[in-house]
Amino acid sequence: MNKGLNADSQIHISVALLIKAGFLICVVVGSWYQAQMRFANHKIRIDDLENKIVVLTASVEGMEQEHIKSLQSAKVQLEEENKSLMQKLGLKK
Repeated sequence: MNKGLNADSQIHISVALLIKAGFLICVVVGSWYQAQMRFANHKIRIDDLENKIVVLTASVEGMEQEHIKSLQSAKVQLEEENKSLMQKLGLKK
């Protein structure tokens, strides 16, 4: 006769096995928690680095614009100087 599970069925588990299972569950949950905390920490650091990159990019773009303006003004100044020198030499009116 094959007995199926019913309200009178009994399960016998040793205390040592129950303790080991509880310890294993604690280890798994603790490891999962540590992994989640590390992921959250990494996300915070990545967000901070992204913000710094945005600030640095804007700073570099500003420096580039200033450099371009100084080069353009130097170019205009050199062209005017060149024009005045050529006029002094009589090569250009």
